[in-house]
This record gives sequence, C-alpha cells and structure tokens, in this order.
Amino acid sequence: MSSVNSRQREIEKLLHSQGTVHIHDLSALFHASLDTIRRDLRQMEDAGSLRRIHGGATLPSTAREGFHDRAQDLKPERSEIARKVAHDLVPDHGVVFFDSGTTIYEVARNLKPTFSGTVITVNPLIAVELANHPNANIIMIGGMVLKRDLAICGPTAIDEIRNYNADLVLLGTCALHPELGLTTSTAEERATKAAMLAQSAEAIAVTTADKLETSLPFRVCDLDAISHLVTGRKLSSGYLNNYTERGINVILA
Repeated sequence: MSSVNSRQREIEKLLHSQGTVHIHDLSALFHASLDTIRRDLRQMEDAGSLRRIHGGATLPSTAREGFHDRAQDLKPERSEIARKVAHDLVPDHGVVFFDSGTTIYEVARNLKPTFSGTVITVNPLIAVELANHPNANIIMIGGMVLKRDLAICGPTAIDEIRNYNADLVLLGTCALHPELGLTTSTAEERATKAAMLAQSAEAIAVTTADKLETSLPFRVCDLDAISHLVTGRKLSSGYLNNYTERGINVILA
C-alpha cells in the first residue's frame, strides 16, 4: 500500500473518531506539508469520504452520527464542560434557552438542585430530563423535529421562540471559527439558533475542542455575538489566543 493511501486511511479513521480534522494537526501528525494534506483532502472529497471545510474536513452529512451516537464520543471532556457550565455559569433564578446538542444535554443533566429558574428548550430529551428536576420550570418549544439531531425547528418553533426574552442562551456548537463565527450544517438549525440568540441578553458557546477552528455552510452569528466560550483543556495556547483576542472570555473546563 502506498504512503498516500495509508495516510488517507488514517485520516478517515480520525474523521470517524473525532468528527472533524484540521490541516495543521494532520500536517504535524504525518510529517507532511500543508499542500500534501490539502491534496489528500481534495482526493478524499472527490471519493465521497469527507467534506472539506475551512481549515480542515468533516464527515459528509450522510455519514454524520445521530444524537445518541454522538453522545458517546468524547464523553469525559463533554462531562467536564457540562459540569463547569451548569455549576458556574447558569444563574439559579434565570431564564435560559437550552439549544439542542449532546453537550447542552449534559449541562441539563448537571443542573444544580438549587436551580429554580426557567429552561426553554428545543431538545425533547432535555425537557424529559428536567421533568425530574425538583425546582426547574420547563418550556418545550414546538415545531418540526430534526430526527438525526433531536432538535425542534421550523417556522412554528421560530415564532414561539420570539415570545420569550431570556437572560442567557447556551448554544450547541457544530463549528466555531475566529473569523467565520458560529456556523452549522443545516439552514433549519441556523434559523433556530439565530432566533434564540436574538432573544437572549447573553450567549455562551459550549463545545468540545474538536469543533473549534472549523466552519460549516450556514452562519449563525459573528464571534462578537458570543460572550463566553466553554471548552475542554485540549485547546492549545495558539487556538486560545484566536478567541481571546476577539473579546471572548474562554473558560477551560
């Protein structure tokens, strides 16, 4: 087997384990030039193995795992992030939008018993999880269900979201880039996230480190719309500076 084929097979394995790969990381890992890695990614995209994004590649949308499968990936990192958000950043008496996403679901699972505020969510599992919380008030947004992501979306959901004013929105993060902002893979998700953001006084992006320095087709907002970024300690100092220099308070869980 040629070194090219071997390298591309390893890249594909990384994609299926991480969801996203970055060209600079691949260049260092395989001791190959950036041009070589870009050529690999072009060839793999032509073969249908991946989809190139700004700064790297992700799995094609048809290969994207469903909510329950993604919930098992990077579980220790996701749990640490969720505990940090739930214990330190969610106000006990506030009104908070909970976006869809596996890390946001973990935040809901880790809410303190003393939380007596209102959670407004577009994720049915979050609503069910918090039904057992002793003090939380729960509002479930209605609308069309994106089955793969277990997220409510569509015009009905957008109209309902606009009826509320929240202190905070916890944004699930598909991709976050210092120059391209928060992006997502579908127009439906983009519209829902943007609606919650517009109705909130403050926004926190919650994400595992593999989603950083990446982008997807549909832009939710620029980076300056987000006040805090909570992520794992895998974030390098170089990546960290890319966000802090733009005014975001980065919190490492």
